[in-house]
Amino acid sequence: GTMGFGLPAAMGAQFACPDRSVVLVSGDGSFMMNIQELVTIARCRLPVKIVLLDNSSLGMVRQWQELFFAERYSEIDLSDNPDFAALAQVFGIPARRITARSEVDDGLAELLAQPGPALLHVAIDARANVWPLVPPNNANSTMLDSNPAHAQKEASHALPA
Repeated sequence: GTMGFGLPAAMGAQFACPDRSVVLVSGDGSFMMNIQELVTIARCRLPVKIVLLDNSSLGMVRQWQELFFAERYSEIDLSDNPDFAALAQVFGIPARRITARSEVDDGLAELLAQPGPALLHVAIDARANVWPLVPPNNANSTMLDSNPAHAQKEASHALPA
């Protein structure tokens, strides 16, 4: 989807269906585009659950630059991201940061058990790629699956061990 659309879309879904559970899964770059809406979520007590996948980069852009532009990386580094869990907590939103695969089950259970809004900040491998992928200027029918040549270089959405 469009970068930055996830958080406002989740808020709209929660307003439209207040008795339903709404869970947003977003990357850090996308989340930063509308991070100010955390205050709206807190003020309105919208029970949106946020799973924030933080690879400290604009991951899809980085992947395109890796695969289609000879690894000429430009303007993708988000290593100066804020502490998203601490930021959510400033607004009164319960939050937790996890960095290991062994924490995922407990982290998700804790997130989903919150009666109001909550955020789970998940640190992921900065080199993880997203598959499948449509190459630039191509139709969906040309979608690529993961390339075995890259399998040794990446952990594919993996948390650190």
